[in-house]
Amino acid sequence: MSSAAPPVQITGSDEAPIDLEERVALALRLIDAVCDGDDRLVKVLVNDEHADCWIQDAQGWTALHAAAHTGSVEHIKLLLRKGNAVWSIPDNLGCTAGDIAYSMNNTAAYEELLAEGVRAEMLRAVLEAANSSDDSEAGDEDAEMGVTEGTADAVSNDVPEEQKLSTASDNATFLASRLVFTHDSRGQPIALDAEGNGVMMGWESGIMQATARRMCESAWADRGGRKWDELVKEEDEGEREPLRVMNVGFGLGIIDTFLQEYHPTQHLIIEPHPDVLAFARSNGWFDDRPGVRFYEGTWKQYLKDLEAGKEEYVGWDGVYFDTYSEHYADLHAFFQTLPDLLSTSPNARFSFFHGLGATSRLLYDVYTTVSELHLREIGLATEWSEVEVGEEGVGRWEATGAGTDGKRAGKDDDADGAKKPRTQGEGEKKYWREDMVGRYRLPLCRLEC
Repeated sequence: MSSAAPPVQITGSDEAPIDLEERVALALRLIDAVCDGDDRLVKVLVNDEHADCWIQDAQGWTALHAAAHTGSVEHIKLLLRKGNAVWSIPDNLGCTAGDIAYSMNNTAAYEELLAEGVRAEMLRAVLEAANSSDDSEAGDEDAEMGVTEGTADAVSNDVPEEQKLSTASDNATFLASRLVFTHDSRGQPIALDAEGNGVMMGWESGIMQATARRMCESAWADRGGRKWDELVKEEDEGEREPLRVMNVGFGLGIIDTFLQEYHPTQHLIIEPHPDVLAFARSNGWFDDRPGVRFYEGTWKQYLKDLEAGKEEYVGWDGVYFDTYSEHYADLHAFFQTLPDLLSTSPNARFSFFHGLGATSRLLYDVYTTVSELHLREIGLATEWSEVEVGEEGVGRWEATGAGTDGKRAGKDDDADGAKKPRTQGEGEKKYWREDMVGRYRLPLCRLEC
């Protein structure tokens, strides 16, 4: 005779076991109490009953979402300080508690959640730095060397699917994968990884053009329209200041094309992916661009070669960073190198692609603040400007537009108005939620005197 399984129980060190259903019920009761503004019950459930503040209801809300909706700063502080609330959990619509507060115009609640996010991410950066070890660095070096010496064909097919890492989140996996260069459903150029994720997309052109102008226009605008050899001659004779630029991550070559409008004396492009390098070769970047040189490897390898004397030290007047399948920790690590990479010219500038947390207003604000604080720690001041991207309503921030078979995606609709099935990857992932985040924020950084 079979019997029902006993309820799942969670046992604390000093408390009686609590079954899972009771724990969930307690958390849902807390959400209701916060929504009702019942201060006494909220405090009892958090302080005495130890209700879980991270458990979500049917719409994905936690107690913190509810507090953000009501605008109760007192409840937000209680849930974060005395409970186990998590500031960054999204609901079923992808909204964090901060996004809810922002949408309700609950300014004080939003600022409290923003401060918590910044505090948490700054602490995370400290812990990640403390936990980094020589072993992990050696592992990174081995992975990088394997990618450099091999090709995309070196990926093992023996690894079970469930154990394979994503090309979008693991850099070594991405560098060992194949890319497709095609066009999206609106005819914009696009580079896709093996999973159909957009590595770089044509709609980024507006951002890249604005970035190149912000980096170069103030000091080097008069280089436009001049011949490269004439400019170099004037530099050699001391008649003008040279312009040396470095770009980390070629992609489709969009920002490099705009940087070339200023005819830089030296233009170093750091790019490790063999398919991107092949794309650059096929488009004449290795042959027809005076002053352009590619470093075929990762930026971490470049820095090792620079330290070992294999690369010549150059003070760069403009540095841009836009890699794929790396994380904020990698960008933060690159920040640390800038005092050594940038030239001593008062016109030297650094910028990076700021798509950090771009699906949430709260996350975008958090990483805007965190990146500025980290840059300030190493002596760089940051100015932000907003950039409108693309034509109104046309392909703005679209993720991808074609599958990995390399076929061009068709229009959204057939001639008779019937909806076409999406090509693999098209519209599956949004890289930007403009309805929540707003315009793109362009960072421009300079060394403070």
